[in-house]
Amino acid sequence: MDGRELVEEGGVYDLRVNAKGARGEGIGRIGNLVIFVSNAKTRIGNSYKVKVTKIHRTFAYAEISGAMREIIGNGSQLEF
Repeated sequence: MDGRELVEEGGVYDLRVNAKGARGEGIGRIGNLVIFVSNAKTRIGNSYKVKVTKIHRTFAYAEISGAMREIIGNGSQLEF
């Protein structure tokens, strides 16, 4: 399963940002599908509700859709 079966355009998903791209986009994964989140305000380690806008063969683009959840020092999640 490469992740494309798990994701559809227009769908909203929880995504944890694991890296930052050269242009400031957040990068995460759903299955093996790499998701680029076009928002310079994403932070590594935080989870976001994202809406997938375009799917390609091995990657997809998304935008922030809803509340952000930040992991704090003791492993708890805060919703904003």
